[in-house]
Amino acid sequence: MEQLAKKISELRATLPKRNDYARRTVEYLAAKGQEFSKQQVYNVLSGRYHNTDVAEAFICVVEEERKRIADLEKRVTKVAST
Repeated sequence: MEQLAKKISELRATLPKRNDYARRTVEYLAAKGQEFSKQQVYNVLSGRYHNTDVAEAFICVVEEERKRIADLEKRVTKVAST
């Protein structure tokens, strides 16, 4: 579990300082019927507590955001080349 916490912390460090990933993780979990507060999510992301469901949801949110940004960059490149 410590390895997972370390990887989550490293992933979190690559994100912009001001972001809404914790809120989006809470929303992602709520959509799956799991109730967590932002503070609980922060505690997992900072490594204070371990929760696999929160870690998995956070990773899904980050993956979705990175895909969205990559898709947007492709669209911008396509529009700029026309």
